[in-house]
Amino acid sequence: MRKVLRLSWAFLWESPVRVALTITATAAATCLVIWIASGYDALEKTFDDYANLAMGRYELAVAPIQQTEEAFVPPKVVEDLRSDASVAHADPMWAVRAEVIPPQRHEMEDRPSAPGEGARPNIRPPGGLPGTLLMATDAPEAPFDILRGEWLSQEGSDIPQVVVRTETAERMGIDVGDVLTLKQNEDLHPMKVIGILDAPQLRGAGDSALPILAPSKGEVFLTLAAAERLLSEPPQISLVAVSLQEETDINAFRFGWAPKLSSYTTPVQFQQAFEVEEALDQSSSAANVRLQSFAATGVSMLVAFMVVLSTLSMGVNERIRQYAILRSLSFTRFQIAQLITLEGLYLGGGGFLVGLGVSGLTLMIVNLTTSQMLDHGIGLGRHSLVLGMVATLGGAFIASWIPAYAATRVKPIDAMSPRSDEEVGRSFSRLGFCIGLALILVNPILTFLVPPPFATGIPVLMTVGFACMAVGFLLIAPAIVTGVDHWMSPWLARMMGIDPKLVACQISNHVWRTVGASISLAVGVGLFIGIQVWGFTMLEGFVPGAWAPNALIQFNSAHLAFTEANAVARVPGIDPDRSFPIVVEQPRMQEDLTDSANRASVIRQDNVVLVGIDASQAFSGSDPFLKFEWVRGTPDEAIEKMVSGRGCIVPDHFLRETGLDIGDTFALVPPENSQGVVTYEIAGAVKLPGWHWQTKLTGFRTRTHRAAALVFANYDPVAEDFGLARPSHVWFDFASPDVDPEEVQKQAVQRYRQSVASMPGTSAATEVADLNVIPVHQIRERTRGAARRWIWLVSQVPLIASVIAGIGVLNIFLASVRARRWEFGVMRGIGITSWTIVRAVLAEGLLIGIVAGVLSVAFGVMCGWCGCGIAQYMSFFGGMRPDLVIPWDAILMGLLGVMLLATLGAAWPAYSIGRTRPLALLQDGRTSF
Repeated sequence: MRKVLRLSWAFLWESPVRVALTITATAAATCLVIWIASGYDALEKTFDDYANLAMGRYELAVAPIQQTEEAFVPPKVVEDLRSDASVAHADPMWAVRAEVIPPQRHEMEDRPSAPGEGARPNIRPPGGLPGTLLMATDAPEAPFDILRGEWLSQEGSDIPQVVVRTETAERMGIDVGDVLTLKQNEDLHPMKVIGILDAPQLRGAGDSALPILAPSKGEVFLTLAAAERLLSEPPQISLVAVSLQEETDINAFRFGWAPKLSSYTTPVQFQQAFEVEEALDQSSSAANVRLQSFAATGVSMLVAFMVVLSTLSMGVNERIRQYAILRSLSFTRFQIAQLITLEGLYLGGGGFLVGLGVSGLTLMIVNLTTSQMLDHGIGLGRHSLVLGMVATLGGAFIASWIPAYAATRVKPIDAMSPRSDEEVGRSFSRLGFCIGLALILVNPILTFLVPPPFATGIPVLMTVGFACMAVGFLLIAPAIVTGVDHWMSPWLARMMGIDPKLVACQISNHVWRTVGASISLAVGVGLFIGIQVWGFTMLEGFVPGAWAPNALIQFNSAHLAFTEANAVARVPGIDPDRSFPIVVEQPRMQEDLTDSANRASVIRQDNVVLVGIDASQAFSGSDPFLKFEWVRGTPDEAIEKMVSGRGCIVPDHFLRETGLDIGDTFALVPPENSQGVVTYEIAGAVKLPGWHWQTKLTGFRTRTHRAAALVFANYDPVAEDFGLARPSHVWFDFASPDVDPEEVQKQAVQRYRQSVASMPGTSAATEVADLNVIPVHQIRERTRGAARRWIWLVSQVPLIASVIAGIGVLNIFLASVRARRWEFGVMRGIGITSWTIVRAVLAEGLLIGIVAGVLSVAFGVMCGWCGCGIAQYMSFFGGMRPDLVIPWDAILMGLLGVMLLATLGAAWPAYSIGRTRPLALLQDGRTSF
């Protein structure tokens, strides 16, 4: 074994520049993995702790559906919750803001300011909300651990007792035993701190860390009796914190209580609105971020695999005779394989150690600059080290198998045989090409023709599909090399002003070397294109399509009568013939038709957004107001059912998810009248791209943050069934494309004030014109803008991997030029100029770039397309099945990038060979570099 170790080390350093470049590339791949994984480790730890603190010892919270200062939970909710055997505790809490003054500031305010002292410091950080959030509760146990002191007692005291959270205590500079001062109007009330609550806030986030009303939002805790005494107000219930018995299924509990929560005088819901979901999903978000670190590891592993494979393959090819001699000197096949494998591990281990050192130094610097943003800092953790080792050592180890197998096939007699450089000729295996095409088709067949049940068997099918596709592209790569050489090399030679014979067959004569270089470049760019195709295709399902009218007026308060709302919309710039007041409600379905309790998604919810509009005008004619693409039914049949009864139009995905069809009915429960269940008949189904964001940004979701579908029905039945006496919106088209929405807003505000002034008890001078004009193009721009930023953020890893792969491609070009130094010397000797040879090498680089571009585009589009298909079954945001979108600007950027990398990879070898004298080329054509 010792001689194998020494020999492999000696073989490795026969080409020091090649080794240095390989170690540099694998070190860069190691840095990529460690940086991402370490950052994600820190985020995961911080977010996990933050999410756990959001609710404290409680699993749920109950709050009003519309969280305003005037909305409170009815006391009956607390009674009903406490009578449920599944509920362990139901503790009402009253949240109210008041000015709390710490001892230091109180002393400063009692004395006059010294000359030149300036303004006294503000105890609240910039961006904080005014006042301190008091959380009044009679909970027998603290919602979080007590760090010092004790929890609130119900016994009376001369001075009200309070418990302060850790972050607030640190900010105010107080501890147990200190006295705070509550300033109410002009009165000052002392409060004694008896405990410090261990509920730290996410550092660096201030008051925005938890943008919902939850137990951890409270800064100062006190009893309800003390709050009533200090504030001179009867206590209210802002939320009810609920903890369940251990054996309770929380999902079944939530769904079972949903009908009850909407039946109270003030409709309430479990805290699953947008803000609470964001907070409670932080731990799962961190888990998703960890999955991204796994993806970065996979990409880096591919890069390390290709770089090490190229290096070892070149070394094995150059040392074929040496391996044959070693076989004749009693070396076994296994020892030859050990030689190659050890070389690969040396390369991978060297890259890992160098990358580890660079990463550690970088993370130390980053940790100093981000210490205020992450509670647990950032450093080299076990998770990041393991992933880094897997990426480099794993990739290097696997990469050594192929050249090791090739070396073991060498026979001792080969040492005496004439050696050919490589396989020559532009032929390729037609059988391999056909097998490759068949393997590529496996993924779309598994994705679209044999769709799996939701979340069942998806990982296995996805792994099989994408693995087959990757192998398939590898098998058809030689055919692409041959095709590019045949069709592109003559054209490229003429364009660069060189003899086509100097370029012809250069990439196809050494086909597998070309394939290796091309795939190395195509891996990162192909994944980049795949992410772009996947992201923008998924995005189109959320961008309002051509069906959506130009704009919408949203009345935020003081809704007008139908005729008055219509009058507000008749201002300059609005087409009066294409203006429709509408009513909007978000009722719950009586039955969970989408099975959301078991597998909720963006379209698998227990409620719908129902829009009431004049059906006879909005859907009829050759140019209807709502330009739907009809999937089931016809406009005339749908209008007839909508006008004569409770017919409705649903999105096509609603039929797929519920199993319903045209003519079927479903029951809706009015939020304000749970006993008045109404039934609607499906009169038609249409494609409705972008309905989700259209409802999100226009106030259509009046009850909760998710909905299964946007449903249209006639105005009168919806208004009557759900008690909507006044329209909440006006949907309209502009009179011309050049209308200024801001000017329309001003005109609508003036007309609104005039209409409101005529209402009893109001006047134009006192009523606030609370309406918004929301153009649909702003919704589209906002949606696309946010999505683009996220998509490009995710695309950074493949782009960085492509740059790293460029180092490996440089290695291949150096070996290719080195192997032909004698040939170049002969060319120079017969009169071919050095500049011509430089252009020929650059043309070879461009041809390899073209091959890589073809592979990356084909692989990326196929990968993105199949990824969107898989997302319909495993992603929360899947199910709407948008049409394939190919972002040509991103693809063009990827192609230019891969061509640039290939050209840069050939530039140094071309320059090196061009400046070498012909005699030197003829003398040392086979020496190492």
